[in-house]
Amino acid sequence: MVAYNSASDTLQAWLVRLLLALLIGTLAGVIAYLSARAIGAAWLLLNQQSLIEATRQALQQGVMGLADTNLRALRLAAEAEQNRIAELSAWFGLGVACITAVVTFVRLEGSQQ
Repeated sequence: MVAYNSASDTLQAWLVRLLLALLIGTLAGVIAYLSARAIGAAWLLLNQQSLIEATRQALQQGVMGLADTNLRALRLAAEAEQNRIAELSAWFGLGVACITAVVTFVRLEGSQQ
């Protein structure tokens, strides 16, 4: 009976280490994702000055200002860039989460032996 309890305790400790590694990996992934989105949003704002200028010009000149600008094409380009940034951020966050979870689990396993 003692061997059974020992094996059960070992399995339980292993599961706790696994869950802890997954939790730490998930938190690191979320932080990496949010950081990448923030950096991407700042980069997008800096690189979309033509859209901002065209929008400002259209608002100042009213309906007549719309004829001089191509807001739709600029907006579609900005949306495509925003979607690309969102996808890259998601992949970056997922990669950081996986790597962090594996490294954390290996370190926890190493500290138990």
